[in-house]
Amino acid sequence: MREKTLFQLGKRLGLCAAMVRPGCRLADIGTDHGYLPVWLAKTGAILSAVAADVREGPLQSARQNIERYGVQDQVTARLSDGLDLVSAQEADDIVIAGMGGELIARLVDRAVWLRDPQKHLILQPMSSAEDLRAFLLEKGFGVFREEAVQEDSHLYSVMLVWYDPDQAARCGRDLSFLHRGLVDGSTPQGKAYLAGRAASLRKRANGLRHTGEIAQAEALEMICSRMEQEAGEGSAAT
Repeated sequence: MREKTLFQLGKRLGLCAAMVRPGCRLADIGTDHGYLPVWLAKTGAILSAVAADVREGPLQSARQNIERYGVQDQVTARLSDGLDLVSAQEADDIVIAGMGGELIARLVDRAVWLRDPQKHLILQPMSSAEDLRAFLLEKGFGVFREEAVQEDSHLYSVMLVWYDPDQAARCGRDLSFLHRGLVDGSTPQGKAYLAGRAASLRKRANGLRHTGEIAQAEALEMICSRMEQEAGEGSAAT
């Protein structure tokens, strides 16, 4: 039986959805229950979608949701390890959300066809965001938009990325980029994200001081001070 009332996306997936281009062909990697492609198809935001997952269990849940909301003509559930069984012709925008940053980097690296400025990536790492940003810069992917989002008690960043070595180089010239990306303090979530990153870096800088690596510690402390100031916590820094 088809559902008449459409569910609402959580804040994390909602921000991912906001970065998807209207009318595109979507690939949702690690789709889990298929909520994102189903919601985008049901609201008329996309042309088609591949909902891919490496595990059969979540994929079966995605199939059920695709049928429940009547979007079988637009959304295809597919068993695939990352983008291995997704072709360039099937996807303009690719969402990889809810995984660690290192795993996201490996999946992007394997799909050589993503090195095309026409292919947009919406990436949401659950951890290791620094490692993911470092990978993107090294491989020539530019970050064009990044925002922080809070879901429950956790803060995440969502980044809009495509292949552009010039933009990657511009991002790389900012010494704070690996630690904060393009997140700014213009929203409460952004301020909280910057404050959290600054606190983590201060601990790292203190560790470097204890081991005598003063120059590296001072460089991190400068970045911390900038982030704390933007987060409105400059007076709390010690």
